[in-house]
Amino acid sequence: MRDEQYKQEHPVMSEITQTYVDLFTHRRDEKTRLQLLKRGALLHEKLEKVLTPKPAG
Repeated sequence: MRDEQYKQEHPVMSEITQTYVDLFTHRRDEKTRLQLLKRGALLHEKLEKVLTPKPAG
């Protein structure tokens, strides 16, 4: 009940608070996403090296 009352009385502050909560809640997910992107790029580079035909010699 108090939460709903706060939202009605202070809509802007309520949105700002929710934004901060969301940012800190999902920060760990963002870190994981960035790590996966880096690993994916490394795997792609290694795959290209493996699939590149070697000169006969």
